[in-house]
Amino acid sequence: MRSVIHDLLVAYMENKASECQIYEGKPAVLRIEGASCEIPDFAPDDTKFLELAGNLLPDEQIKKLESNDDGEDFIMEDFLLEEDGVARFLVHIQRQRGQLALIVKKTRRDASVFFDILKYAVGLGASDLHVREGKFVRLRVHARLVETNIMTDSYFFEKSYEQIIPEGRFDIYKKEGDLDFAWEEEGVGRFRVNLHRQRGNSAYTFRYVKGRAPTIKEVNLPEILKKIASFRNGIIFVTGTTGSGKSTTMAAMLDYINNTSEQHIITIEDPIEYTFQDNRSFFEQREIGLDASSFDSALIHALRQDPDIIMVGEMRNRETFETALAAAETGHLVLTTLHTKDAAQSISRILDMFPLEERDSIRKSISECLQAIICQRLAPRAIGKGVVPINEILINNSIVRKLIFDNQLEKVPQAISGGEEEGMMSFNQCLLKLTKNGDITEETALKFSDTPQQLQMNLKGIFLSSGGIIQ
Repeated sequence: MRSVIHDLLVAYMENKASECQIYEGKPAVLRIEGASCEIPDFAPDDTKFLELAGNLLPDEQIKKLESNDDGEDFIMEDFLLEEDGVARFLVHIQRQRGQLALIVKKTRRDASVFFDILKYAVGLGASDLHVREGKFVRLRVHARLVETNIMTDSYFFEKSYEQIIPEGRFDIYKKEGDLDFAWEEEGVGRFRVNLHRQRGNSAYTFRYVKGRAPTIKEVNLPEILKKIASFRNGIIFVTGTTGSGKSTTMAAMLDYINNTSEQHIITIEDPIEYTFQDNRSFFEQREIGLDASSFDSALIHALRQDPDIIMVGEMRNRETFETALAAAETGHLVLTTLHTKDAAQSISRILDMFPLEERDSIRKSISECLQAIICQRLAPRAIGKGVVPINEILINNSIVRKLIFDNQLEKVPQAISGGEEEGMMSFNQCLLKLTKNGDITEETALKFSDTPQQLQMNLKGIFLSSGGIIQ
């Protein structure tokens, strides 16, 4: 079946174009050998463009546009368009500087042997897939394992080795019996993959990672994160335990930056979790093991690549932190994560990387370069499925700066509680707000609080002190 842009796609292929841009109220453009070539005969007005988008976009994207379009810039996720007799294309709709456009690109490769399995799994809402040789594929859907009627064989696995394993890494699997990598099935999504041996046979575990970064609003994060994301230098830490949504929160902040300002953003990850489409900013995403040998090496070289913002997936050691600190001190904004439970512990964890004789100078550097610490936990929603983030937010104002410099970290929680006017938020303040809004139950709030007795009094309207006065 031909789409409404069939002739345009034929011209795309005949001219060996790299991209097609279909604008609202302007002629379409083909990018051919680096040049922009206008197609005057294809210039849909506002009404025709919306009809065009309505014919091409998946139903869920049309619904999202109709319900959430607030006039701000955005980029929606790619969807697959298989044009009969032409080729397979990836299409997305975006608004850039107020201009609506459909962007079309030919897929980089043919579908892999996993295409149908992965598409089926994502359609069911599966988070994980278990693919074993000679066994039925199993999916984890809403925390439950579900068996499918899809079975693989040795030929399927041999083809998969050729198609999805990064070049040069199959030997690592043969030697060690385990291999971690990322795979993007175009038109379906991105996955974290573990290939391993069990009982002498190969098996894959796929974890679905949503390709498009969510917005701050979509994941119910505090609006103050927009202000924090607008800082132009220093270090921002997003902290929490494994599985607390740190990567998603950083991705939402980068999405906001992408749609609101012109920045060169370099991400360093292991593996890449969210892929970004350039809007007002442009991205370079580097994966450890594929594009760079280590976090430390990638971060050192990033400083020579004229970045405005550097996102480091994880702060693993002293060397990486020292390089990140140097980047922050030379005018870059660094976003990174730590596996810590609250703001005070985050600062202590950094200091613990250094010998005692160096900690005074590191405290001084942190007090000057730190912009914010966003601590996060995930709690089940009161109604329906899913989770809601619970945040503690520290913003480095003059009081916090002095507490860090003077090594009075035990007073940081009090400074956070008293900093509401500046956008700071303690876990209890966040839990209180979520409970009053009906997002979580009172029982859940008390379970996730570090000081449940205090929170219980707050829920009854009893507040022992206003906080915020640091003696």
